[in-house]
Amino acid sequence: LGNPVGQRRVFVVASSSGNMVAGETSAGILAKLQNRNRVEVDAFRTVFDAHAVAQRQARTLQERVTALQRQCAELGEGKKTAEANFKTASEAAARGAAAQDQSTRITELQVELAASYKQHAESSQQVIAAKDALAKCEEDLKIARELLKAVEGERDDAVARGVNLDGELEVSIATAQVAADEAEARLAGRDAALSKAETLEAENANLLDRLLHMKKQEAEKMNEINDLYEDLNRQKKEGALRAMASDLSEASAASMASLAGSQFDAARGGRYFPTRKRIAIRANSGGTHRIALTPGGDVLATAGDDKVISLWDVDTGLATGPARLTGATGALLDCDFSTGPSDAGGLTILGAGTDKAVRLWDAASGRVRHTMTGHADKVCAARFNPWEPNRAVSGAHDRTIKAWDLHKGFCVASIMCASNVNAVAFGEGPNSIISGHFDGACRVWDLRQKPGGHSADPVEVKTHAQHVTSVLVMPNNKSRFMCASRDNTLKLVDLRRGGGECVQTFKATAYRSGSQWANPCVSPCGSFVVAGGADGGVFVWSVHDGSLTTTLRAHNAAVATCAWGQRGLATADKNGIAVLWGA
Repeated sequence: LGNPVGQRRVFVVASSSGNMVAGETSAGILAKLQNRNRVEVDAFRTVFDAHAVAQRQARTLQERVTALQRQCAELGEGKKTAEANFKTASEAAARGAAAQDQSTRITELQVELAASYKQHAESSQQVIAAKDALAKCEEDLKIARELLKAVEGERDDAVARGVNLDGELEVSIATAQVAADEAEARLAGRDAALSKAETLEAENANLLDRLLHMKKQEAEKMNEINDLYEDLNRQKKEGALRAMASDLSEASAASMASLAGSQFDAARGGRYFPTRKRIAIRANSGGTHRIALTPGGDVLATAGDDKVISLWDVDTGLATGPARLTGATGALLDCDFSTGPSDAGGLTILGAGTDKAVRLWDAASGRVRHTMTGHADKVCAARFNPWEPNRAVSGAHDRTIKAWDLHKGFCVASIMCASNVNAVAFGEGPNSIISGHFDGACRVWDLRQKPGGHSADPVEVKTHAQHVTSVLVMPNNKSRFMCASRDNTLKLVDLRRGGGECVQTFKATAYRSGSQWANPCVSPCGSFVVAGGADGGVFVWSVHDGSLTTTLRAHNAAVATCAWGQRGLATADKNGIAVLWGA
């Protein structure tokens, strides 16, 4: 605007596009405005260049018109001179022969004058065209000025928005600072909370240690009370026992002679086989979940809903030893006798139940030696290691199997399983464990496969369609085990056949599994398998061909557990009644 012709002028235009993002720096905003200015100036650069060219052409045409006008003036003067000469010549022609030369000269001058007029006309035409081009250039310049004015308005708006954005940026920076301060405050609060949590954890550990110490003291007091009670009980019964001794000696001698004659005698080829109810015992208040016999078969242990393990003399059906093993705080689901004396001497009894603990009792005194905790759910099974009396395993509904050091009462290995554990047993060696699970599978574990006793992937045998209630190893072949299930079948599995193959299935039309943790038993010779039914029947199958040999009747409730020892068969039902069977 007011620019000399042929010169370029660049206008800086601020950007008007979109809202700027809060938090951009002034340098970023300036760079964006310069970029926008460059884009919008380049859009009018062609117009400015065309305008400059048109101005140069108009100036050239103006100079040419001026020259032509000057020539026209000269030609006009020449015309006047020629006309004067012509007039003079005409006057002279009248006077003489010299006029002829003047006439020729006039004709030539007239021709030159006509050419001059023609050239003047062409120059006038070019001037008119130049004026039209100039008018067009001025119109374009006017439009460009209007566009420039609009762009300047946008620039002013952009500058105003830039100012607003600077204000918003400052507000955002202040907000970010406040947020940073708040974050630092929260981090400080978190650190304080973590410190407090560590303090609470330390206090919790201290309280737990104190609680364990108190429980230990309480267990010792309970043992002292039990000892005192047993001493008083023995003193009370001592007189009556002396009076009954003579009578019982004769009956006991006759009973022992009868049992000895009915038991399996390899030399004579005979075997004991249960046929009748010999003794019925009120074993537990509530249901009985598991029974176990000593290795000699002379003492029966019953575990049930009354949270105690009761000990009974197999010959007489009377309570024996400490009679009742107490200390559990929940229903007892399993019990087992050690196969031999422990390091401390004498037989021990292992018990497990719904209080998530495994307990070890002294069978002679009834004292609790260890209360072993670590399971997160009810413990369904616990077994002594037949090769190492001071080792045991347990299985629970928390999907773990734990191996225990009974000398110290500590867990020495823990196995995570894919399903709830309902039953455990030792296999062919001290490190081989067989477990029965809720998913219907049996798994064989080897504790030596990983350091620290943690087992690798087991050998899995899919034996049943429903959950397994019990597993037990055959007494005459440790590579075979029997498993029972809620699908109302028992199966004999041989581990030496393809990693575990079912070689025999035991079932009967009337047989229905008696309980959630029902366990069968096998005769000491390995020839018969026995399982209790939901109708109160005791079903006996032949291991040889899987045929049902007999069904014994003496219970009025579902039979939950059975055990076959050196002195005969014992069963127990959900009403807490245990039955000892005779031949």
